[in-house]
Amino acid sequence: IDSNRHNANLSNKYSLYFNFLCNKIKKYNIKPYYIYNIDKKGCLISIVSKLKKVFSRQI
Repeated sequence: IDSNRHNANLSNKYSLYFNFLCNKIKKYNIKPYYIYNIDKKGCLISIVSKLKKVFSRQI
């Protein structure tokens, strides 16, 4: 494992991230049903769905 990956995978960084996240959730009163787990494909789908689409209509 390279040093960058090792340094990014330290437990204290995870703790800092989740503490920050929890504070923002509390600050903005975000309800659990508004929280999603979106991976790279999910982000791509949401971006693509916002694009204008032009299709010929089949009769």
